[in-house]
Amino acid sequence: MENVQYAEELVREFLVFRGFTNTLQAYEAELSTEIGRNFEVDKILDLVFSVYIPKYQLDRLLSIFSFLKQCFTSPADTVLYTALLKLEQSVLRYYVVNALKSGRQEKVVEFFSASGSYLMQKREDWIAWFAIPYIKNPSLDPQFRMYFSKEWSDTLVLSFRNFLSGIFNGTHILLQQSYSIVLKLAGCFSSFLIHKLLIRFIIYSHSC
Repeated sequence: MENVQYAEELVREFLVFRGFTNTLQAYEAELSTEIGRNFEVDKILDLVFSVYIPKYQLDRLLSIFSFLKQCFTSPADTVLYTALLKLEQSVLRYYVVNALKSGRQEKVVEFFSASGSYLMQKREDWIAWFAIPYIKNPSLDPQFRMYFSKEWSDTLVLSFRNFLSGIFNGTHILLQQSYSIVLKLAGCFSSFLIHKLLIRFIIYSHSC
């Protein structure tokens, strides 16, 4: 958390120095939005399982995972990226199951209409799920029964919590992302301040 806050201050300092007041206001507004909630694990979990899924806000749910995927861009992050993809798959299945439990089959149909191409490109094991809105009692079907159990959903929430806690409390990914932000700024502007900020960040990162 401290690493992220430090990177945010670097960006603020740059925007103030350049006089980009409108950009600074937009930046502050973005930080206060749901996805920018300072990487608070409980709030992210609450958004996913208490807001986005029960209210069928699929676009926002997917945006959470799109945001998280941006944290894993190097070959060294392959294991974490793979784990994130598996979590995404499970959360999306929970989305489907929740809709079916609530008697909202039409939301399941909408889900596959909106995300079908993406799901088929990523994993063949989604194929059977395309039939689930047309199965009379999917909770009794041997292929889907597990996903309707409380044990499975509880395990999913716990796994997601552990994953988020691991990446947000560790320094590797946060420093990598923050360093990337500063590098992009340095590539766009050649001002003395940007290089000064970059040097400060490198010194800070090595002290962690």
